[in-house]
Amino acid sequence: MPVRRAAEGVAADAADAPTRRAPFGTNPLVGERGSETERRIFQGALEVFGEVGYNDARVELITQRAGCSRPAFYQYFSSKDDVYWKLARDLGIKMTELGGRLPTIDDGPEGVARLAEWIDEFTTLYQDHAPIFAAFQAASRGHEELAQQSAVFGVRLDHAFLRAFGRRDRRADQALASGMAAVLIRCSFYWMVMAASGDVDRQQLVDGLAQVVHRLFHGPIPGVNIERVRGGRRAKRIPRPVIAPIPASSHDRPMRPRGEQTRRRLLDAGAQVLPARGYHDARVDDIVAAAGVSHGSFYRYFDDKDDFFRALAQEAGGQMVELLGRLPVDGDVEELRAWLEEWFDSYQSNGGVITTWQEMQEAGDELVAFSQRVAASITTALVTMLEARGFGDALVDALILLALIERLPYRAFTLGFITRRAAVDATVTIVRRGLMAQPA
Repeated sequence: MPVRRAAEGVAADAADAPTRRAPFGTNPLVGERGSETERRIFQGALEVFGEVGYNDARVELITQRAGCSRPAFYQYFSSKDDVYWKLARDLGIKMTELGGRLPTIDDGPEGVARLAEWIDEFTTLYQDHAPIFAAFQAASRGHEELAQQSAVFGVRLDHAFLRAFGRRDRRADQALASGMAAVLIRCSFYWMVMAASGDVDRQQLVDGLAQVVHRLFHGPIPGVNIERVRGGRRAKRIPRPVIAPIPASSHDRPMRPRGEQTRRRLLDAGAQVLPARGYHDARVDDIVAAAGVSHGSFYRYFDDKDDFFRALAQEAGGQMVELLGRLPVDGDVEELRAWLEEWFDSYQSNGGVITTWQEMQEAGDELVAFSQRVAASITTALVTMLEARGFGDALVDALILLALIERLPYRAFTLGFITRRAAVDATVTIVRRGLMAQPA
């Protein structure tokens, strides 16, 4: 399995020289047996993160998988957080090394081919370390300093992009490189989710990404990075039914104006609490405190926390679908920019629901099914928009567009890796030049 393959050599990379934590012995250095124990803990942690997620990973699960005792674990690590950030550092080093292998990408067909080969390597890196990528959002909460330190590895990858395309290290170019790095990571996630259903295969994704990135940095070049749609396979249509609501709870009934106002206050408070604390750590106490209402008021409108987040997800999903239906992919610059400003405003107000949707997948089958219907509807709508171009792979490009408008606001508002203005400017350029083959 990819995760196991990545974990087999992780100890040597994740810790430069294995050491024993104080006060476990007078000599901090460990021998061959200690190195093997540390390696098994790294491997066990990587597998547990992949199977149960970061929030549900416990030291007990890691030690069981590693075949060691809790005291042995604490000789090398202070907590599961400690293990995660050492694994994340190892991943960052590998990303930097991969960036160093990105060759010069010229404006001819050979450049597209070389870029596709490198993106294929990146996809392998993601596949091997998927649990670390997936856990970053949850692990970052309460560890802002470590998250910011990890941004250094992303910056190095951004510089590798600019160097490969002969771009100067200007702020605008940095934002483009940062945006495309985020898109590569997110599209690799989409591919792993969709691979089982056969909606998109790996080579299809790699080739589509290479075309878009090449157009972005070298401009549209017919016959090189613009391929007309030919007969044969077209983008696979994902059914787009009307998004049926999640089954009603016992509290879904007509309310008086005052009740509607109280319920609205609770939902608005939840949209702020969720990104700050995450789905797993957000409590009813936090929500009612932020809303300035009593616990009794909360339970008058919602059965429990899951019922509350069900309502939040349904509201955010509906708003997202409605707004994306008005995305002017073929409009002029100002029209697209105005839409993006509206999108960023919406994301800032209820982005907590969007950014933590992945964490909410354990909240019940109904919420999972609802999120899948939303994703199918959005993807198909974007495919329909992009098919009108007459070139490229509309499905892959729809995934790129979805990744772009999902992750750029996240990097701006949640991670603080980029300013809102730079994120909007980069999105405009990537959509127009990378996806629509128009002047930016």
